[in-house]
Formats: sequence, C-alpha cells, structure tokens
Amino acid sequence: MNINFNHLYYFWQVSNEGSIAGASKVLHLTPQTISAQLSSLEERLGKPLFIREGRGLRLTDFGILTKQYADDMFSIAKEWLETTQDGAAAMHRTLKVGISDAIPKSLVSKWLAPLIENEQVANLHCIDGQQSELLAQMATHKLDIVLADKPLDSHLPFKVFCHEIGKSQIGLYGSAAICERLRENYPFSLQAQSIILPAKNSPVTNSIQYWLQDQNIEVKVSGHVDDSALMKALGQQGFGIFPAPLSIKAELQRHYGVTLLGTIENTFQNYYAFTPDRLVKDSIFSEFVHFAKGVS
Repeated sequence: MNINFNHLYYFWQVSNEGSIAGASKVLHLTPQTISAQLSSLEERLGKPLFIREGRGLRLTDFGILTKQYADDMFSIAKEWLETTQDGAAAMHRTLKVGISDAIPKSLVSKWLAPLIENEQVANLHCIDGQQSELLAQMATHKLDIVLADKPLDSHLPFKVFCHEIGKSQIGLYGSAAICERLRENYPFSLQAQSIILPAKNSPVTNSIQYWLQDQNIEVKVSGHVDDSALMKALGQQGFGIFPAPLSIKAELQRHYGVTLLGTIENTFQNYYAFTPDRLVKDSIFSEFVHFAKGVS
C-alpha cells in the first residue's frame, strides 16, 4: 500500500493540535485543504481516523494506533534533520541518557566524563528511573541510551542492542561498629543479622541468597531497596549491612562513612548499555561503550 506522506503529516499535525483549525495555523494551509487531505488518507486506509466532537476531533482506536506510528516516524525524521544542520558535529551535540536507579551515579559520571571532556557532547540530559520505563522511553526516541544493571528482557516488543560495559565483585558494607563486631568470624557472623538487599528480582539479590544458603546462614532481610543511594543511606544509619560493588569502595567510605565487611564469592554486579536499533548516532554510542569499558 502506497501512502502519501504529506497526508500522513497533515493527520499528525491535526492529531497534535486537536482540530483542523489549529493544524491549519501550524501548517499555513486552509482548513478546507487539510480536511480534503484527511479525507483522502482515510479513504486510502479504508478506516476513519477521527470522530468529530463539537468543534474538535477525537482519534478513533485506529487513529490512536496510526498516531503512535506517526510519532515514531516524524521523531526519527526530526532527529535526522537536526544532524544535517551543522554537519557531522551536530550528531554529537546532545545525548539523552536514561539511568537505572540501581546504578551508582559515581560510575555513571566516570562513564560519561570522556565524552564531555572530548567535547563530543555539549548537552547532556540524564533521567533516572526503572529499567523497564527507561527502555519504553527509548523505544519512542525520548532517550538515546539506557544504562542498567540487569540484562535485556528477550520479550521486548522492539529491537535493542545490549552492550556489557563492565562488572564488579560485590562486597558487604556497614557501619564501622557493625563491621568490627562481625568481621572476625565472617561470613558465619552474618547469622541472624539485618541486611538490606536490592529488589527481589535482582540478579544480585538472587546470587546473595544462593550464597547464604550454601553457607547455611539465615539473615534478617530489613528491606528490598532498588535505589542504590537510598540503600547506602539506610546502611549508613545502621539499619543493616548492604551489598555494593567493590569498584565504589573508596566512594562509600568517603561519602557514607561505611566500611567493607567482606566479599561475596562468585557474586558480581554487571552493567549494561542499551542502544536503539537506528544508526544516526552510532559513532557516539560506540565511543561511549569504549570509554565505559575502560573504567575499572
């Protein structure tokens, strides 16, 4: 089926403005012209796109679906046009990064620093959130890259490239007083101790629980916290020991005043960068992955 993309663009503007009159001002066309183009598009598709409500228009179910596709198409077109305005340099001016709540921000800053220092990125936009929510935003081109601590769900309805950018062994941290008391007979001193863990579905949580079972150690789980900053703050206040990567040991000691109690065998935190299935900013993606893998 061949579609007149001018007609689709007119539909998209009407759906954004909520009326033909509003779209006519944006498009600098008469309402009659836009109305005729919409009619041609609906005739070509064989289904209505709008239902008239008073002076405005409401999208039909098919219209809602069509707008979702149009949003993606014209968002990509806008992104592509932006790269032509200032030549190749424009490709690297803005980077929109989604960051999982569970990732230490000190690591993120180390990963991104080379791009900023080398002036590859002039405008950096960072958004915190849950991994699934961030990937959904990337699917609609609101984010360029997502940084997360969990591998990719193979059941995602859109194509995403997954890059493993690093991993670190996990240790248990706590206040100096708690660690001094528990260190001598570690790990068996953990018996009946309070511990704060990441979310229940976290690979790190599962690995720690398997390790504890192998050691025949039962602990008291004070809570499951997926926000790394909150987990550290709770540990600092003495609510329990908590797991964190060895790679940020110095930061934890410096900023939170906690101490490393001991390591957890065969338990690692992996870090991933997810990039979309489009090629406009591939070079900056590859450079970011290269820089991030160099961070210990």
